[in-house]
Amino acid sequence: MFTRFRTFLLFIVNSLNTLIPPTRAYRFKALMYNAVPGFDVSRTSRIVSSVRIWGIKRLVVGSDAFVGHETLITGGDAVVRIEACVDIAPRVCLVAGSHVLDMCGIRSAGPAISNDIVIEEGAWIGTNSTILGGVRIGKHSVIGAGSMVNRDIPPYSLAVGIPCRVIKRWDLATGCWKSQLNG
Repeated sequence: MFTRFRTFLLFIVNSLNTLIPPTRAYRFKALMYNAVPGFDVSRTSRIVSSVRIWGIKRLVVGSDAFVGHETLITGGDAVVRIEACVDIAPRVCLVAGSHVLDMCGIRSAGPAISNDIVIEEGAWIGTNSTILGGVRIGKHSVIGAGSMVNRDIPPYSLAVGIPCRVIKRWDLATGCWKSQLNG
């Protein structure tokens, strides 16, 4: 019953967001999201009106985080945590849910599973990227546009590709990028 109520409330919030100018009334949007049980959205975050959030147990959005146009956050019984000062570009998908493979059943997509997603402070997620469940993106990391992140990315990294891999690490001691490519 509680899950149905939360789903209905989230439907209302997503629907009302379409009536608000895309890049305005951020505090009001945060207030609406905070009305959904399990959601904790900072009043200083900026969530664009075309963002859609469906079927997650808990959402935490830190201060001064930005979630861009047409971003989708979805995925079942999971927590999605977007920490302070994170920038998420347009059309990013955060998908915390999946299925166990079931090659003996009538469908290959077996029972649903979900795993948390954490994007640590100061990270930047490039447009059209997909972040899968069970992933932690480290502090101040950058994910290149169009990447598919299926494993953890360490802090201060530049990661790109399908699947996403680290190509550079920022060296705090020298203030320079260090290549992570072999050869």
